[in-house]
Amino acid sequence: MTRVMTDAMSHAMPRAIRLACTVLCLAAMPLAARAGNEIMVDRCSHEVSIVSAYGDKPGSNDAILLKRSNGKTNWTAPFRVRTSEDGFIRWWCHSTTGNQFDAGTWRIEEIYIGSKCKLYADGSTTDCGPDVDLKLGSSAWNGWTPERSRCKNRSRNLRARLDGNRKLLIECLPP
Repeated sequence: MTRVMTDAMSHAMPRAIRLACTVLCLAAMPLAARAGNEIMVDRCSHEVSIVSAYGDKPGSNDAILLKRSNGKTNWTAPFRVRTSEDGFIRWWCHSTTGNQFDAGTWRIEEIYIGSKCKLYADGSTTDCGPDVDLKLGSSAWNGWTPERSRCKNRSRNLRARLDGNRKLLIECLPP
């Protein structure tokens, strides 16, 4: 049996295929991407605490704690934070417990570069050479490292989740 495709059928077919592809593509897209909200991507290999006020410590009142389960978490319910004067939100990464030598937690507090000599009463010197002193400090607090992020629209309304490959996703909801 031979099928005959009419002219109307040949024009309707591509439209139907395009429509089906569009519907499938939209269904596969995450809800946040459809809404056009900014999603900030950061990294943390363990727990994350997003504090409600920029100066707070992890575990403070109203902090959002995200713990990995099978490497991921679901999206949190929307929440609101108080930002720094520059619009930054504070979040803490709990990845330095037992790893005090994590490079991201160390800060140079003071550097002195000069020279040093032994000076004698007659004005002569010996043993001259460079003198360097470096004072390091740590930004970590009880194994938590402070981090910060800022939404382009300076929103304080957020939701967050942990994703695979150490990712932290923070969605900037409309202000």
